Amino acid sequence: MRPRPLYLLAVLITLALATWLRFFRLDAQSYWNDEGNSLRLAERAPAEIVAAAAADIHPPGYYLALSGWRALTGPSEFALRGFSALVGVALVALVYRLGQQYFDRATGLGAALLAALHPFLIYYSQEARMYALLAALSAASFLLFSRWLKSSRPPAPAWGQPAWAAAYVLVTAAGLYTHYAFGFVVIAENLAAFGGLAAHRGRGGGGRLAAWLGLQAAALLLFLPWLPTALRQLTTWPADRAAQPFVAALLDLARYLTFGRTLPTAAAGLGLLGALGLLAFGLARRGQTVTPALWLFVPAALTLSFGLLTEAFAKFLLVAVPPLLLLLGNGLAAIPPGPFEPGWKRTRQRAGEYAALAVWLAAVTAYGAATFASLNNLYFNPADARDDYRAIARDLAAAYQPGDAIILISPNQYEVFTVYHPDHAEGTAALFPLPATRPLDPAATTAALEQIAAAHPRLFVLFWGEGQADPAGVVEGWLNTHAFKAGDRWYGQVRLATYAAAQPATQPQVTLAARFGEHIALTGYALQPAQPRPGGSVQLTLFWRTDAALEARYKVFVHIYADENAPPVAQQDGEPGGGLALTSGWTPGVVIADNHGVLLPDELAPGRYVVYVGLTELFSGERLPVALDGAAAGDRLRLTEVEIP
Repeated sequence: MRPRPLYLLAVLITLALATWLRFFRLDAQSYWNDEGNSLRLAERAPAEIVAAAAADIHPPGYYLALSGWRALTGPSEFALRGFSALVGVALVALVYRLGQQYFDRATGLGAALLAALHPFLIYYSQEARMYALLAALSAASFLLFSRWLKSSRPPAPAWGQPAWAAAYVLVTAAGLYTHYAFGFVVIAENLAAFGGLAAHRGRGGGGRLAAWLGLQAAALLLFLPWLPTALRQLTTWPADRAAQPFVAALLDLARYLTFGRTLPTAAAGLGLLGALGLLAFGLARRGQTVTPALWLFVPAALTLSFGLLTEAFAKFLLVAVPPLLLLLGNGLAAIPPGPFEPGWKRTRQRAGEYAALAVWLAAVTAYGAATFASLNNLYFNPADARDDYRAIARDLAAAYQPGDAIILISPNQYEVFTVYHPDHAEGTAALFPLPATRPLDPAATTAALEQIAAAHPRLFVLFWGEGQADPAGVVEGWLNTHAFKAGDRWYGQVRLATYAAAQPATQPQVTLAARFGEHIALTGYALQPAQPRPGGSVQLTLFWRTDAALEARYKVFVHIYADENAPPVAQQDGEPGGGLALTSGWTPGVVIADNHGVLLPDELAPGRYVVYVGLTELFSGERLPVALDGAAAGDRLRLTEVEIP
């Protein structure tokens, strides 16, 4: 066994590495939606935090802790996320101690190193949310549970060490007040406790079981004031759930647990094989594998069974990452003898020794390469960046004009939006969080949209989390029917849509006999205004019909030209109906009224401009040929001219 000071130095280096990785680029990205909610709640008094949490879906423990942290450090991204970063470092230390508890110091060090580098843990250590704290409290609870269980073995009293018992109760209650997924940990602990006590039922098992149940009752008693609220939230809050084929779900589960959300499952194959190899090596070492295995299996199985293996809810799996790292760390510590190890000369003729070392090195290399790829995505890949409300605020500030309205779907975007757009705080500008209730009230929401559209000529709509806030698409459906969509832009998972709030035509102003491809007809259009102004918009309603069911999806493009042979000066592209009336769903013979708004540049010179329309296949971009009155007209249709005064 290596000398203890060397282990201590290795642990300190590992903790330093964990600290650097968690604070690296900590404020490179803006707050995203839920972080804005954390910031606003942390600004409030404790009683207000508790009341606001009761109206949301999470218990108040994290917000209360963050409020105290914010009072010390301030509200910046770096400061507020610093709480999670430090908690993430503490989790690495806990993993080391758990490795010692269940295996030995070598496993503890290996597991701590893997925890320091783990992309899933780092991701949530860089977020002002409760998930790093949830993982750390899970590890602390299991460590205290194991220490208490060991301290209660005969001839010790059945209640064990009072300090361990009290600490376990307090940490477990804190975990329940942090996130409801902590309940998965409590279930795993009880399975481990009942199994362990049953295996030693002849050694004071009855008294120890009574003591364990007493600890559970004490933790539940501390949580009792919040229990009615928790039951109401868990049984009424709408949630996106998903069912996948078993093999696909298992691979996705393994990818989240091993490499986090910043490495696609398709790219994680070799890394998962490496992890499997390390697990196999770990099984050959001595240690207490049953408890970590239960701790890993229970949250993973419950996440799958409840349909929570989705992009939104996979973070609940963080409670199962520490036990996986313990098992992987045990495999990392199981390095076969090498050329410089004692005993190698005695076995150097054995091919098995060479093969074992080669397999171990291959497993570590594959696991390390996948970890590096995931970390690189986490820090530098824009596709894995959080929703960019800084950029949204910057772009809206440039485009916003007096009289415009901003609609936030869902309404809890208000908190983060006003961090970066403080001039649009409620009461000082036209900012409308919708829907007002969850679940959405269709009649009330429609009435609100009618009032907003009647008073504001242009609408900016931020769509986020509408799968929960507006699963039926009431808001977007109304806007696409009663206004003119001018475009979409994505900022992470937030979509900024722009609408001209004019009343669409219900009948064509101009009738046509135009065909696009074999089956689609454009029967007419209506355009307003006849003389749009620079910075305004052209509102065009197209009336489509198909004479056969369509399998392909087509996008509509509307181009406005000063010179028909030059690039357009303004354009709008999108699937019909604002993306809700897909051509693949058109019913033959039914007319589709399709609204499009084209925003005009502020600097557009006066003069006459030509409006063209066409259809392109969604995936290939190939344009459909056009025929007008039976004569070929190219791959776009000239509709009319507009005059810019």
